Amino acid sequence: MAGVFTVASREFSDMVRSKRFIILIIVFGLVMIIPMVTLYIQVIRMMPDMPGVPMPLGFLGMMGYMLSGTLSTFAPVMGLALGCDTISGEREKGTLKIVLAQPVFRDTVINGKFLAATSAVSLAVLITSLVTVGVSTMVMGVTPTAGEALRMALFLPFAVLFTMTYYGIAAFLSTIMKKTSQSVILGVTMWAVFSFVIPVIASLVALAIAPPRFTPGEPIDVESMRGYTTIVEAISSITPNYHFSKIGQHLLSPSAAAPTQEETPITSSLMHAGPNALVLVIVTALVFIASYIAFTRQEVR
Repeated sequence: MAGVFTVASREFSDMVRSKRFIILIIVFGLVMIIPMVTLYIQVIRMMPDMPGVPMPLGFLGMMGYMLSGTLSTFAPVMGLALGCDTISGEREKGTLKIVLAQPVFRDTVINGKFLAATSAVSLAVLITSLVTVGVSTMVMGVTPTAGEALRMALFLPFAVLFTMTYYGIAAFLSTIMKKTSQSVILGVTMWAVFSFVIPVIASLVALAIAPPRFTPGEPIDVESMRGYTTIVEAISSITPNYHFSKIGQHLLSPSAAAPTQEETPITSSLMHAGPNALVLVIVTALVFIASYIAFTRQEVR
């Protein structure tokens, strides 16, 4: 076990000191702040004659839900960027052979790399989240309530888990591919398919099978809309992005979705998010196991 922490410590140090990690932190922070500022400007425009009026009820809930949507797009980029050269990068530089020549087991190396990546991702999410909350508090004068702060705090581990899902995918590709460029291309392709292609396909299939029925001047038929949504969600559920978005919806959007209604208790939100979180855990565990098996069985030259 001590060997795992030794490898993790070295990997973590190299990772957080790299230009790639620093750039990701900066971009990550900007990506999280921009939706918040955009929403704030929209609210201010709605109340141009009342600049001193506090933000409306549910503002932080809406902001949090926008952040979860932003994270569902950017968090995979961070995971792929950190994991695309996990094994292939060291193989190309020739350091992998040197590392394995030492009295260290292969499972120690792969376990240490995953532990280091988890620590680095957690650090990145924590820093950017604190910066975001700090900006909203100091610049906008918006202070989260205890419930909102708790919801955001509970959401952070799921953001780390989602990022590690894509890190695991990238690490697996890096393990089985000979070159980092190959793992990057395939990883980005998978991210694009999960993020953009499958949702479009889901919508097209749902429109073909169960299109929403509506008459001009009348509300959309609820039953047909429910059938359309069911098909879209069933197809989209094969992607990690869908499950992360559902977690954000359950944890961060109660007040945004229905600000005039009583907010869903946090315990109920966690229970509803549980199945989606379990899917992410299973997918992350499977890609980790696949990377572990592939790395321990391959020949290093």
